Amino acid sequence: MHARDLARRCASVSADEAVLRAAELLAGEETPALLLVTREGHPVAFVEGHHLLAGILPDSVREDPLRATAIAGRLDDEVRQNMAALTVADVLPRRRPALSLVSPHASPLQMAAVMARTGSPVVAVVEYDTDDRPHLLGSVTAAALLAHFR
Repeated sequence: MHARDLARRCASVSADEAVLRAAELLAGEETPALLLVTREGHPVAFVEGHHLLAGILPDSVREDPLRATAIAGRLDDEVRQNMAALTVADVLPRRRPALSLVSPHASPLQMAAVMARTGSPVVAVVEYDTDDRPHLLGSVTAAALLAHFR
């Protein structure tokens, strides 16, 4: 069994796409992260749901989560507006985590080691052709690896 065999479709976004689009992809794919790619399709980083959430929350709530209890749903519209107005680049952390990338021939053990080292719940399976162009074959989640080792 190799990464190619375990890989499932992986949604990707570019930095200039709206957070709303990224959120729709995350929800629709039921995946822990989206792959951030350049315009040429080169993988750059994973965008996890918590990155999106942190970026669209009002500062007052992000700094003090207990404040959310007091104001309940009064800021929901502001959050929705932020989702539409902000881009993925706007909400990415300044220090991006290392990209967890494997070749199609990586073993499950190799993928697990990459996830453990990078702290990522998912690895991208990418194959490069002779022109150094990336071909995203999909991604493998920690849940898929745990099921494999079960």
